[in-house]
Amino acid sequence: MKYISAIIIFLLLGNTQTLFAGQSFCRDSVSAGYRIILSPTASESETWAAEELQHWLYEISGEYLLVQRNANYTGPKIVIGYQDIIKTTTGAESPADNDESFQYFSKGNDIFIYGGKQRGSMYGVFSFLENEFGCRWYTPLVTVIPKKAKLVFGQYNYKSTPGIKVRNDFYFEAFDPIWAARNKMNGRMNYVKQPGGVEAYWAVHTFYPLMPPSEFFDKHPEYYSLINGKRTFEVVKNEHHQLAQLCLSNKNVLRIITERIKQKIQQNPEYMIYDVSQNDYYNACECDKCQAIVKREEAESGLMIWFVNQVAEAVEKEFPGKYIGTLAYQYTRKPPKDIKPRKNVVVRLCPIEACVAHDLKSCERNKSFLDDMQKWAATSPQLYIWDYVVNFGNYSMPYPNFAVLQSNINTFKENKSIGIMEQAAYQSRGGEFSELKAYVIAKLLWNPGINTNEVIDDFMYGYYGRAGRLIKQYFNLAQSLITPQQHIKIGLRPTDTIFTDAFVNQSLQLFNEAVKVADDETIKSRVELSALPVYYLKCRRDPVASRNDGTYDKAMSIIQREGITHLAESEQTIERFRKFVEEAK
Repeated sequence: MKYISAIIIFLLLGNTQTLFAGQSFCRDSVSAGYRIILSPTASESETWAAEELQHWLYEISGEYLLVQRNANYTGPKIVIGYQDIIKTTTGAESPADNDESFQYFSKGNDIFIYGGKQRGSMYGVFSFLENEFGCRWYTPLVTVIPKKAKLVFGQYNYKSTPGIKVRNDFYFEAFDPIWAARNKMNGRMNYVKQPGGVEAYWAVHTFYPLMPPSEFFDKHPEYYSLINGKRTFEVVKNEHHQLAQLCLSNKNVLRIITERIKQKIQQNPEYMIYDVSQNDYYNACECDKCQAIVKREEAESGLMIWFVNQVAEAVEKEFPGKYIGTLAYQYTRKPPKDIKPRKNVVVRLCPIEACVAHDLKSCERNKSFLDDMQKWAATSPQLYIWDYVVNFGNYSMPYPNFAVLQSNINTFKENKSIGIMEQAAYQSRGGEFSELKAYVIAKLLWNPGINTNEVIDDFMYGYYGRAGRLIKQYFNLAQSLITPQQHIKIGLRPTDTIFTDAFVNQSLQLFNEAVKVADDETIKSRVELSALPVYYLKCRRDPVASRNDGTYDKAMSIIQREGITHLAESEQTIERFRKFVEEAK
């Protein structure tokens, strides 16, 4: 996608409602007499896309284009989806239904937009509206549409294909299925009805959901981990209860897991991948049989793949086309020596230990993960990345990791990843630059080669209006905290040396100015939400001063107004924050 500089657009137009980018060269052929043509056999998503095209063109110009289901109309037309007229006109053969690639082009006065029936044609329509008319679906609640006196169509010739096969933007802001479809997101952690459908995978950390200790442990403790010579389903360390795992060498464990996964597939056939993976702790089984496989493969993942392969083989016989997923995560991240995942096994690799200040290729601290990924890529028929792009301990705190997003996605792509999930603040609004990051990630997952700076500028001025200039200054200030020597991980703390009082004070000055120049109350509320991470950071660094100078009151007002329920992944974070500030002395 081409983006004209948002700064130039802002200076020329001065109105976010007329923000546009990538406008094609226009000619004198106006929309009078144009109709939108659908095939009589158009898919559900193609039908919806035609309605969307009709709606947004009307919003742009006030001109209403009729939709009809045959190509006999002799006037100028916009043809949606592959039809006989396309073969007659161009000789092009029909794409596969699941082909997400698309193209749009002109022939005389006619415009053709088509790709695969499932999602390709639909994506073509939204790219047409984005590229040629400047439509933007920044968030589920914020759409920016240009206004024109009349529709003027140009000469078009545009093609696009997805950079990543399965694209999962795991943000609270990105869960809306309409926003996801408009921004070409096709992957989901859990199934949801979405235009064009989704490639969903069922669950994660499923050992105990599939085999609850409450159901089995009393009668069959041998199904669970042997830890320090004792069968257990949990381990108490430093007064914290930590889950153990299953004894994967036990034949009955294999039988029960296989039976229950088959039941899940029967009950929930809409999923692409069904998960068989470790609990979210360590504590793998230490019994002789399990450890014999671990030692042979020189990695705990050897035991996991050995087990999951058997589940997948049984599933394939009854459910061809379905996949069994498992994690390469923490103690299973290192790939096995010899055993390889079966053709219907999806390995979901997690860089949870990675430095996110620097990209995977440039940082020495990421070398071991990069080595593991390359080994997995060499042996896995399907590699699916579960990435992390937020500070899970403090969602609402500055987290300068934008510089690595594009490079890392490209690195994942180079290592044969069929899917990428970018996990972030998922329980509520309030994550640092959540709206911007969800939007940028959506663009990157479709096209890892885009100019991210242009996308960010486009968002800044489209979403924040006149205040966008100041928000961008803060954005640059926050990203500049990263130096070659500054490493950060997903657990960045308010007291870490990356933050200084000078940074906080300079950031507050920028946000104070941004609030003053906001176009209206709606834009002002967006600016204030983007300021919450700095208010939160100051409260955590100096709670007494924040309470006395009104910073804490501003933070709580925004939290309450926006309905924010989580300042971190853990529960009751609002109440803990309140108590921390109000009781500080």
